[in-house]
Amino acid sequence: MSETVEFNDNLFMRNMLAGGTFGSYTTVTANAVAVTPTSRLTVDSDVGYRKYWGGTNGTTQTESDWVGVTARYETQGKVPGDKNFLDGSFRRSSAVVAVLGDLGLPTTVHGDVNRTAVRGGIQRSLSALDTVSFSLGSVLTAYDPASSGTQFTDSTASASWSHRIDPLTTVSVSSQAEWLNYDSTPRSNIVLVTSTAGFESSFSPVFSYGMNAGAVYATADAGTPAFPLGSPARPIVAGGSSVGFVANAHAIYRITKNTTLNVLAAQTTSPAITGALTKRTTLRAGVTRTINARSSISVAGDISRQTSSGATNDFVSGSVSYAYQLARDWNASLTYRYLHRTATTGSVLLDPLTGLPLNNGGAASSNSLMVTVAKTATIIPLDN
Repeated sequence: MSETVEFNDNLFMRNMLAGGTFGSYTTVTANAVAVTPTSRLTVDSDVGYRKYWGGTNGTTQTESDWVGVTARYETQGKVPGDKNFLDGSFRRSSAVVAVLGDLGLPTTVHGDVNRTAVRGGIQRSLSALDTVSFSLGSVLTAYDPASSGTQFTDSTASASWSHRIDPLTTVSVSSQAEWLNYDSTPRSNIVLVTSTAGFESSFSPVFSYGMNAGAVYATADAGTPAFPLGSPARPIVAGGSSVGFVANAHAIYRITKNTTLNVLAAQTTSPAITGALTKRTTLRAGVTRTINARSSISVAGDISRQTSSGATNDFVSGSVSYAYQLARDWNASLTYRYLHRTATTGSVLLDPLTGLPLNNGGAASSNSLMVTVAKTATIIPLDN
């Protein structure tokens, strides 16, 4: 169980400051694990309540709750590395919070976003050096009330192959087909095919790195949207196709025994929480230092560019976090975060496929100070 209090001078990232906001977030989490010699079932769940005071003018929700549950069942084969798995999850959260967290943009929509997901797959060892895997999955995103947005389904089929060149380096290739189906009138569809190749390497006990790169092909059959008459706020969506570049490069360097540096550079094309196809380019770096057995400090920063629904924003953020163990099973943290969003290029104020209103006009910045206290408890140890 944890309690977080936050003071933020522009929590909802508005163009015009509406005064500071004080937020309180209460979360209860639970985890259960069942194990047999050849299988494992893990269930994680969380439920919480969020409340805001001050600076909430124009915000449709000043309080909300959320609930989430994730389950994974995995069986091991007779050959080391062989396994089958089945995942399932459900999460309900405030639409305002979900869109702000994913796109960094405020919205005037009211209600909740419900996401239900299922995924299954297999992994097989072809030899001591080669492994292949296949998986199928689907995520249904729906709004409550239904008038808040357009329901859509995100279905994927993935395949990958990895080969261990030596004890330190593994190369891999992967391909994924993704189908986005929107419950609009008439139906709208987007198909993405992504293929990448890359490697992972542990250069030394203190330095590891990896990267993958490839291409994504996207084709859209959007037809005529639910709002047939075009306007600056409700544009007509046209079909088409395009090819883009996707990549991910990362490195972990253990500078000293107690200090670790993480660096990430990535470019992705994938659906956002709204269902809109979103391209993101990100550069992120962070340093974590363990001070002693009870405390640690982390410093992180990132810059990114995001293009979604015809609008492009640049983001810059930085944070400093201090964590301290108060007592056995009691932990606390203090975090400061700065976030800046540039003015939007493009004039779309309504997601053309989902109908979700987004306020993405001008530049905005926020300063946040958060204090979290958490208590953990083990009811039944795993070995029992």
